[in-house]
Amino acid sequence: MLKARVISNLPLVRKRFNKFFKKFPRTITRGLEQAGVQLKEIILERTDKGIDLNKRKFITYSPMYSALKGKTVVNLQDTNKMLQSIDSKVKNKNTVQIYFRSQRHAKKALWHQQGMGNLPQRKFFGYDRRTEKVIRDSFEKFIGKQIKALKL
Repeated sequence: MLKARVISNLPLVRKRFNKFFKKFPRTITRGLEQAGVQLKEIILERTDKGIDLNKRKFITYSPMYSALKGKTVVNLQDTNKMLQSIDSKVKNKNTVQIYFRSQRHAKKALWHQQGMGNLPQRKFFGYDRRTEKVIRDSFEKFIGKQIKALKL
């Protein structure tokens, strides 16, 4: 008969993280700010390449619109004001929000996102599980570096 005993250091790790979060809330806020900026950049890069949240190409422009604007690449950049209006902010101690600074551009984005009016649906504003994991890993790496720097 084999007997085994498992010892976990989870309580110690949890205690260290809780101590860090209580002592250094500004570091957490900085990490959240970085995560928000990173998500914003991912959305902008993906949209610029003409790819939606599901990693598929956007539905093409209509032949009339394409001829009028002289554009064949679908990247939602007519004047680029809608995409320039995207911003991020820390909402509370553990949440970051990506939003449109302008109500007008938010409405325009909603029309693209949901395919309202004559526009086809082009889902560009959001993220998938893979993107979430990339951002989470970056946040954890940032916090890990801060903990090491403070020798906690």
